[in-house]
Amino acid sequence: MITPQYTYDNTGNKVGVFLAIEDWYQLKQIPGVEELSETDMAVPEWQIEMGKRELQNISNGTTELMEWSEAKKQFKL
Repeated sequence: MITPQYTYDNTGNKVGVFLAIEDWYQLKQIPGVEELSETDMAVPEWQIEMGKRELQNISNGTTELMEWSEAKKQFKL
């Protein structure tokens, strides 16, 4: 069984998905899936800028970080 993990934006919308590598290998067996992974999917400029700001905040120490185990509890992952 494939068990994806989702990431959400600050309004609760799903914005990403992570798969265990074993799940990815299983999906790759489906015809056409490999081509999907090779498509050019541009990251929107606003996401790039948001990422840059967050990295700068982390570097400056102005972003509160938490352990992954705590994040999983808090966001029910």
